[in-house]
Amino acid sequence: MSMIPNSGDRISSDESEGAFNEYIEDQLQNLVDGILTDGDMQEFGQRGSDLIIEMDDIQPPTFTYGDDGQGGGGGGGGPGGEGGKMSFSVPFEKIMELISQRLGLPDLKKEGRGKIKEVSYEFKTFGQMGVILDKKRTFRRAMKTSVGMGTYQPDLGKYDIQFRRKDRRYKLPERVEKPKYKAVVFYMGDISYSTYGERLELEKRMVQFIHNWLDYNYGPRNVEHRFFVHDMEAHEVQPEDFYRVSNAGGTRAAMVFDLVGQIATNEYNTSTTNFYGFYFGDGELFADDAKEIVEILENQLRPIFNRIGVVEVQPSRSSHLNTQIATRFKRDKVIRLGQLKHKKDTLDVIKILFGAK
Repeated sequence: MSMIPNSGDRISSDESEGAFNEYIEDQLQNLVDGILTDGDMQEFGQRGSDLIIEMDDIQPPTFTYGDDGQGGGGGGGGPGGEGGKMSFSVPFEKIMELISQRLGLPDLKKEGRGKIKEVSYEFKTFGQMGVILDKKRTFRRAMKTSVGMGTYQPDLGKYDIQFRRKDRRYKLPERVEKPKYKAVVFYMGDISYSTYGERLELEKRMVQFIHNWLDYNYGPRNVEHRFFVHDMEAHEVQPEDFYRVSNAGGTRAAMVFDLVGQIATNEYNTSTTNFYGFYFGDGELFADDAKEIVEILENQLRPIFNRIGVVEVQPSRSSHLNTQIATRFKRDKVIRLGQLKHKKDTLDVIKILFGAK
């Protein structure tokens, strides 16, 4: 972890610097504790970006230089002095690593059928020993050697180019890992009239964690995040439109599951892509709608998805979506069910969605 104070002051004593870094590490652990205790994911900041953390009342060590304590003093108004603040830039990956360790979340790159990186060998380096001779490089080096030895001097009528063993250059293969298959995440949300207010805030917090967690595992450039909403119809929308409430009334959730299944099958290579799907709603569906969702999960989504999470957000007494799904997929490795009633439930639901079973 590289955490560098924004101030220009630096600690030159190895012992003091070690103690100071330990203090910062403790502060970072306290930050993680706060995130996990409150279930508040707002601390993550922008997608994949470093976190800027401000700490109050940090008094840096004072150093004295010269003999017998005389000479230039290293003390003074450093970062944190006189009630100021010290700011640190903490890598996004470090925060996610600490949180995943604390929650016991698995490394998702080990899951699913798709490969994250393609390994190939390219001739990008050159050496004095090998199988494939690089004629151009060998000739250029032999030319330089011959000029230096005086055997090649066109002005004097000398055109002898000597190829010595040390001039030979061979192409050497280098192992190269390149991103090959992306993970695709489908977020599905119920925007019917019954989903509003605190429910949307709980969804935002959960979606933000999922977004960051999968980016952390696969790398932001390897993950495609797609958003879908439904009331009586299903549509793909921009991320900022995912939380907008519709007043059309009524809801039909099976349509959005079917739409996601069609897109996954028609737009991606199902044998290599890592699919993740997460549905958020209050669970208030017609019985035949829930039954149709179960069929879509079993026949279309479960065979090709790494993980499917169905989260009932502040479910009412009449909600029964998860109940019907659980009847068919009890203790399933792919399909996970959770209930998000309060902010404090956020971490429990995260463990359900991503924990190893």
